[in-house]
Amino acid sequence: MIKSPVAKSLYNFVELDVSEIGNYPEGIIDICDRQVHGLIVKNFLSPEDISRVVSRLTRKDPFPGSPFGDVLIYGPALYICDADITQYCEEAVDFRKYCRQLFSGGVDFETRLTEVLGAMSGGRPVELPVTPDGYAYTPTTIRVLKTGQEMGWHFENQFLHCTPGYRHLETIVEPDDHLSYFVVLSAANAGGELVLYDLEWSETEWPDKEHGGTRKNGLVNGQLIASVMEDYDQMFLSPEAGSLVVFDAGRILHRVSAVEGSRRRITVGGFLAFSKEREKLFYWS
Repeated sequence: MIKSPVAKSLYNFVELDVSEIGNYPEGIIDICDRQVHGLIVKNFLSPEDISRVVSRLTRKDPFPGSPFGDVLIYGPALYICDADITQYCEEAVDFRKYCRQLFSGGVDFETRLTEVLGAMSGGRPVELPVTPDGYAYTPTTIRVLKTGQEMGWHFENQFLHCTPGYRHLETIVEPDDHLSYFVVLSAANAGGELVLYDLEWSETEWPDKEHGGTRKNGLVNGQLIASVMEDYDQMFLSPEAGSLVVFDAGRILHRVSAVEGSRRRITVGGFLAFSKEREKLFYWS
């Protein structure tokens, strides 16, 4: 169990260097069990790896026909899928190849991720989910926010429980312990903070189990979350480039604030959940 969080405000986050992960062999489990709310692992990627990868992310605008509006996102995202996720899985194959090329010449991202997460999950296997048809999920997506852009509010649980694309995943993962992970490749000059609200999933209602996750029509005390969320206390985190962040995103309302300044906020990340008996840890995006 993690006993001494170094950052305590609204929520407790432990900050450590990647060389210290051996001191936190149950770190991911402790997040799920509410012993701590998150981990910030510094130097997950080296400055050299970061510089190489960022220099290759030269695209400025969203891909044609992108479902993500004006925000540039590399890779398919499960939360926007219908119940049939075949296209998502097919795109995942290509995106994994792209990621290997993107990180070539340095550390392999998936290898690094599974090693670090495994070391903080009691040595459990860390795996991609696989559909009944044998398709692997995508491991991650890359999100690029430029000046004035932000990521809107959400709980990860709203996607797990209230979107059709998650139907298979719901059958194989623990229903409550849905975490988020991301690695900062480039931090904004200002803004671009992870904003955590003093509002938790258990306090909200989601009558729309089919599309509530994407329509964001959840309620708190009978009112739309968006109409009252700014009345709740908030905590701001600005992890530095190279850091891996893992936190209790399923249960904590959160968003990313608008980027200020000329430097883009670039992250690579996805989600985590244990299998129902906690014998393995799944990661996907």
